Amino acid sequence: MGDNILGLSDSDLIDVGGGKTIIDVLQDFGNKLQKDLVNSLRDKITTITPKLLQQSIVFDIKVLASSYQFELKMNDYWKFVDKGVQGVGGMNADKTWSYLKKNTTSPFSYRDKKPPISELTAWSNAQGANPFAVQNSIFHRGTKATNFYTDVVDENLTKDLIKNLEEAGAREVQISLKNGISGNSN
Repeated sequence: MGDNILGLSDSDLIDVGGGKTIIDVLQDFGNKLQKDLVNSLRDKITTITPKLLQQSIVFDIKVLASSYQFELKMNDYWKFVDKGVQGVGGMNADKTWSYLKKNTTSPFSYRDKKPPISELTAWSNAQGANPFAVQNSIFHRGTKATNFYTDVVDENLTKDLIKNLEEAGAREVQISLKNGISGNSN
C-alpha cells in the first residue's frame, strides 16, 4: 500500500488487529479526559469560574511525520484553580482582626499585586458583592485548592493510555503532561 496524503503508510492509520487505531485511542482519550475535567470542575466549584474554564478545555491531535501529538488546552489560570493561591495574610486596617488564610500549601502566592478587578467584577456583581472587597479578601486570604486537574490526571490515566496505545499497535509510547507525570514504553 502506498503513502497517504499525510505521508504515513495506510497501516499506520487503520486497525492493526486491536479494534482501534492510534487516532481512535487518542480521540477516545481526549473525549474522556475533557469530560472528566469538566465534571471535576462542576463537582468542586459552584461559581462562575468553572463555566469559563470548562468552555476552554479542548484537545488537539496532530499527525506528524512519524508520530502523533496530543495536546490538552485550557485557559492559563487552570493551575491557580487546581492548586489554589496563598494569600498574604495580615491584619485589617484598624488592627482589630487578622485574615485567616484559606491555603497555606499552594506553590502560588500573592505578594504585592492583587488579582485583577476585571476578572472579579462579573462574579462579584452576580453575588451582590463589592468587587473591591472580593479582590481584597482574595489577596489576603487566598483561594482554596480544588484539585480538579490533579484528581483526574494521574499515573493510572497515563498507564491506561499507554496500554490502549500499545493495543492499537504503537511501537513506542512517550507521554509528557504539564504537571510532571510521564510514562514510557518501548
